[in-house]
Amino acid sequence: MQLLNNFIAFLIRGGPAMLALLVCSVLVVAIIFERVVFLSRQRADAEALVDAIKKHLNAGDLSGAIAECDRKPTALSQILKAGLEREPAETKTDLNDTLAVAVRKYLRPFEQNLAVIGTIAVIAPFIGLFGTVLGIIRAFDDIALRGNSSPAIVAAGVSEALITTAAGLFVAVTAVIFFNYFKNQNRVYREDAIWAAEELADLLSRRQRVVSG
Repeated sequence: MQLLNNFIAFLIRGGPAMLALLVCSVLVVAIIFERVVFLSRQRADAEALVDAIKKHLNAGDLSGAIAECDRKPTALSQILKAGLEREPAETKTDLNDTLAVAVRKYLRPFEQNLAVIGTIAVIAPFIGLFGTVLGIIRAFDDIALRGNSSPAIVAAGVSEALITTAAGLFVAVTAVIFFNYFKNQNRVYREDAIWAAEELADLLSRRQRVVSG
């Protein structure tokens, strides 16, 4: 209870800007949690999945290859499933087009809410600076009303004003760290998905040549 009271007092000392920073920090934490859960559910071994599909295709078991994709529904497995369901395609170009559309469709959710974190990373320091300016103005107003400009009074007012700057930088640094982390994870996943799609296109193309030959 004392900790909560101290936190509320800290927010009040920071002024109105602290409320805006509190909202930003809650958004950042919520998005981080949602993205971590989302990425954990999308985790997949691209090489293992392609190898499993290859074994089914080499055995002439297309339905088994599709079932392999349904075993653990992820963006990667759904992309490959889209290519398997398109088989037999008229040409490899048709198959590549199908897989390219699937990549765009199933990887789009990976960028969800990242723009919000990126925006907060940019504006949080400015919100903190705005709160600091308001705090300094308030401090000098207090000095003018008291008619006393001793160093102790000035230091107390400025220290309270700088609270929002520190809070803004903390929120911004946290947002930047996780924004870059999620961006890197998305890049790696996209590269794996594109590689797997290309491998599948080659497998199905060779299979079709064998069947037609």
